Amino acid sequence: MLNTKILVATDFSSRADRAIDRALALCARTGKALRLVHALDFMDAENADWASLDKRMRECVGDTECDVEFAYPEGSPPHAIASASKADDVELLVVGPARYNSLGDFFLGTAVDYVLRNTKKPVLVVKQRPRSSYRHIIAGTDFSADSKYAIITAARMFPDAQVHVVHAWHVPFEGFQRDSYVAEEVEAHEQKAMETFMTALAEAEPSLSNATSALGRGGTHKTITREFEKRCDLASEGLVVLGSHGQSGFRQATLGSVTSDLLRSLKPDILVINTDNATS
Repeated sequence: MLNTKILVATDFSSRADRAIDRALALCARTGKALRLVHALDFMDAENADWASLDKRMRECVGDTECDVEFAYPEGSPPHAIASASKADDVELLVVGPARYNSLGDFFLGTAVDYVLRNTKKPVLVVKQRPRSSYRHIIAGTDFSADSKYAIITAARMFPDAQVHVVHAWHVPFEGFQRDSYVAEEVEAHEQKAMETFMTALAEAEPSLSNATSALGRGGTHKTITREFEKRCDLASEGLVVLGSHGQSGFRQATLGSVTSDLLRSLKPDILVINTDNATS
């Protein structure tokens, strides 16, 4: 049986610290090994001071009881990290945003964006300091097989977390629909669809029989944020789960526009599940 590892990358900047700390916490909880990678361009690799690099890597992880190994994939950081994540023994890739601005927004940057588009492994984007384990999973759904796959995958990865499934709905051509009964009919239809979806989830993954569900009228960002704030006292105890395919806004090559927008705008940590292997 293959001993899977958690992969986390560092550029030796403080921006990578949150991702490394979360990866170490996950390794401590699961008993998995950590593979810390630092990309080297081809010229740097030829003249590398390996002892010095190993020392800097040890400083990144600090004093830990986790099994840690170092790797130095060659090439541009985006390509090197994506390639390293494709190893058979890598179960999860952990990354951090490129930087934070004064308004609290998150910029994924070229490297993270490239990796998300070029790996089929789950990618955990860490934005918060890991002051808590993940106690709540907030998972958006469009009732597709893709979102079902993403939610089940996340639930299996984090079995101790309570799962909350949310769906954002709106009235078609709302500007022309003035009668309240139209919204009531749409909401009733969406509620029935949610009940059917939750039943299918529990049948496919029995541990999800205790998952909660909620509908939200309006945009996806607003709906997810509202549910997150309702469930989570600490920002670091919640995890938002997004699929990278699906109906509605989730149907674009590898990383859909809605997923991309949510990755930039949501403040919690986000787990992106590639749904290429999803079935109906």
